[in-house]
Amino acid sequence: MKFLYLILFIFMSELSFSQQDTLIYIGDPMCSWCYGFGPELAKIKAAFPETPFEMVMGGLRAGGTETMVDLKDFLKDHWQEVQEATGQPFNYAMLNQHEVVYDTEPSCRAVMVAGRLKPEIKYAYFKAVQESFYFHNTLPNDDDTFVQLAVKFGIDGETFHKLFKKQQSKLDVFSEFELAQKLGVQGFPSLIAKIDGKLYMVTNGYQKAERIIKLLENRGLH
Repeated sequence: MKFLYLILFIFMSELSFSQQDTLIYIGDPMCSWCYGFGPELAKIKAAFPETPFEMVMGGLRAGGTETMVDLKDFLKDHWQEVQEATGQPFNYAMLNQHEVVYDTEPSCRAVMVAGRLKPEIKYAYFKAVQESFYFHNTLPNDDDTFVQLAVKFGIDGETFHKLFKKQQSKLDVFSEFELAQKLGVQGFPSLIAKIDGKLYMVTNGYQKAERIIKLLENRGLH
């Protein structure tokens, strides 16, 4: 895949990213391909250990109203495809949960809040939410799920919950969803590289790390 230079209608002033060359990951913790991409992203991050890494929440199914049972057949086929392609483990029992609504906004908001309270653990928290949902099958529409994960990362549970429940946090995470659209994201996971002040779309969907690393090296990322 060739790098796609992003149209300059995206004002750099909108982005709070580092002035250095930066990798910008756009994903959703309840996106199955994002979960499958985890091992590949780990390789990419390891290949460029000095490159700042930023995240934008994508809002894959923000505001969704269908339950896991409503989507069971579709999701089961989808998850099996991801598992076969990536080797990531899935627990399919979640698909029998009548009371679980497949709304990805709360999990995205939780990651955003965790990142604000403790920036250095943001991606680790993102991965923990993924594992919590896809493997441990903890409920993604229960605030306590996100609070307990925050506590495991050394964040005060009450502080996290108060910020999580604020209306401003809900508005802020939807602003991230809008930013993802402005960045030209059409699928998750997506990875954008900022190199020499320019933004390049590296991948708009799942790709193997080796291919992405080579593309980044050819573009001049170190």
